[in-house]
Amino acid sequence: MTPLNITMAYAIIGVAWGAASCLFPAVLAHQSFMYDAVETVNHALFVLGTAGLLYLLISRSTGEASRGRESLSRVNRALKTFSGCNQALVRASDELQLMQEICRTIVEVGGYRLAWVGVAEHDTFKTVRPVAQWGDRDGYLTDLDLSWADIDHGRGPTGTAIRTCTTQIVQNIKYDPSWALWREAGVQHGFASSISLPLVGRDRAMGALVIFAAEKRAFGKEEVKLLEELSADLSYGIEALRMDAERKKAEKEILLLASVIEQSMEGLLLLDSDGTVKYVNPAIEIITGLDAVDIVGHDLATLGADEENGSFYRYLLDALDKGECRTGHFIHIGDDGDFYEIDATLWSISDNTGAVNNYAVLIRDVTHEVKLERQLRQAQRMEAIATLAGGIAHDFNNNLASIITCTEMARDDIPPESPLRELLDVVLKSSYRGRKLVKQILTFCCQGEQERQPVQIEPIVTECLNLMHASLSSSISVRTEMGENLGLIMADPTQIHQIIMNLVTNASHAMRHKGGMLDVAVENVGLDTAAVSGSPDLPSGRYLKLSVKDTGHGMDQKTMERIFDPFFTTKGHSEGTGLGLSVVHGIVRNHGGAISVSSKPGGGATFEVYLPRIDQAGTTAGTVGERVDLSGSGNILFVDDEEDVVFGCKKMLERLGYQVTTGADGVQALELFRDNPEGFDLVVTDQTMPRMTGTELSRELLQIRPDIPVILCTGLGAAAEKALLKEEAEQAGVRELALKPLDREEFASTIRRVLAQRAQG
Repeated sequence: MTPLNITMAYAIIGVAWGAASCLFPAVLAHQSFMYDAVETVNHALFVLGTAGLLYLLISRSTGEASRGRESLSRVNRALKTFSGCNQALVRASDELQLMQEICRTIVEVGGYRLAWVGVAEHDTFKTVRPVAQWGDRDGYLTDLDLSWADIDHGRGPTGTAIRTCTTQIVQNIKYDPSWALWREAGVQHGFASSISLPLVGRDRAMGALVIFAAEKRAFGKEEVKLLEELSADLSYGIEALRMDAERKKAEKEILLLASVIEQSMEGLLLLDSDGTVKYVNPAIEIITGLDAVDIVGHDLATLGADEENGSFYRYLLDALDKGECRTGHFIHIGDDGDFYEIDATLWSISDNTGAVNNYAVLIRDVTHEVKLERQLRQAQRMEAIATLAGGIAHDFNNNLASIITCTEMARDDIPPESPLRELLDVVLKSSYRGRKLVKQILTFCCQGEQERQPVQIEPIVTECLNLMHASLSSSISVRTEMGENLGLIMADPTQIHQIIMNLVTNASHAMRHKGGMLDVAVENVGLDTAAVSGSPDLPSGRYLKLSVKDTGHGMDQKTMERIFDPFFTTKGHSEGTGLGLSVVHGIVRNHGGAISVSSKPGGGATFEVYLPRIDQAGTTAGTVGERVDLSGSGNILFVDDEEDVVFGCKKMLERLGYQVTTGADGVQALELFRDNPEGFDLVVTDQTMPRMTGTELSRELLQIRPDIPVILCTGLGAAAEKALLKEEAEQAGVRELALKPLDREEFASTIRRVLAQRAQG
């Protein structure tokens, strides 16, 4: 029954009872009716008054009971939500998964319209970015433009909650001013009230948990209190998950760092402040040859008692005693007796308070690096020596040219029976030896190069060993090993022959007293790195490797660093000139290859020569030209800045029948040619002259008379000049190249050949 029905029933019954009790006795007793009627009306008014009061009391009691039931329902809803969310917090293993599960529980268990979590970004706009939601069926959050900065888009409930870290409750979205920018969209999506709960971690807001309800005044006091506890628990859960993720990341990084240290090729020792070894990585065992059990737990003083390698540990102990951080270089002797070069760096390790409790020592095996550095220094020294030797050879060639030319002419003028002829023969013999020596020097300088062709190296090796067989001691055994399908090399066969002869000769000399085994091997190799061959500047590629190994007396490191230097020899003065290996080095380098040596005293030596391979084969046939008549005719302009060379060559050419005009340099020769350009049949010019080089002179002559042939003379060797002619021959008009010192027969043949070509052309 409603309060109104109860009141009406009470009024009717009360009025009826009053009327009956007043009027009925009066009628029976024949009393005054008016008096009883007044009493009845008063009684009715009292009943009606009390009925109204009763209605008000019953209505109020019923309303309070209804509101109590509604509040209790909301609290129960919040409790269920709180309980479900706590279960999600316990089960959560991922931050986003937790946020999504919380939003789902709030909507499905709590009966709210929409729940979402926004993360506070630290960009310029301070954007609030939704990362999890449940209940947004119409895409309300898709176009949400929200900030937590103190701007218009940041003064809404959610932005304010994040910025101030306080809960923001809106009981009626339709009229609340904080919803001005988002009211229309919120009402369209059926939102009537909202609560924005800040998610706070480490004294700063991470974001907000936002809940929308479909009814107004949906968030009571007790419900808000529970939801605030929920947001606090969610904040703690997010922080815990983030800390756990950071911990796992740190553990992973620690494991990675430990793996790097364990697998590093560089050794690491950890020491305490007393010098006791606490840890060593596996590389220490490789570098020092000691097991970890022999090092860990021992102090440096004990390890420093070792006679062979104790200096290293004593050095570290001294650094610890003085509290210094040091870097040093040491020679270490391994278990195999070989020497290793190591770099060691010691530094201190501080704890959080800045106190030094531990030390670390980084050890690097730099043996290979030191070897490469020595090879680089040797290559630079060889390059400097080659440059110097090339200049000396050039000047020496000019001197030899005049000596040989004048001596040959003087010898021709003396009868065979004259005693002076014998003296001139000695002069010529010495001059020819000097010319050969200069040729060797130029070969070392990478400037003496013959015509190259595809060459098979096996026949040359066989030929060299056959030639050396008679001169080898009977106590020396020779063993050869030729690989299958050996490739070809583009080379000068004579120079390859010279390489093999020099290496075999040196090997046999090292074993001449005690005998031994001489191994000669040839194989195809593919080098991926220059370090394989021990040559820093050797490019990767396909090579033919020639190995010559002996079991002789060997060499120390100091000797190996100098064996390719010109005139350096370990033989007696009467046994060698010291040019053999330097010439070999020059030939190999000139062919684009590399040579390396490994040896130790008493352990023999191994030379390895790497020469680039080619794919295609080629013909190696050659023809020997017939001897030609040396005499000739014609007018020759001979140009050289060396007075003795001009004098000797002029006399020689005149004896051969030529008319010779001389010039002391290119400028003078150009003036002579301009005065009478048709008066010359040939121009012979030196390359290196002051004021104007031979090629520059040739270009000027070509401008005046395009058909004039030019022979270029040089004392620097063929390699550089052939490269020059290849690029400039057509423009400069150079027809032939003559190498100093000029051989009379070869020079005369060259002149006749050039003049014959001119006559035919």
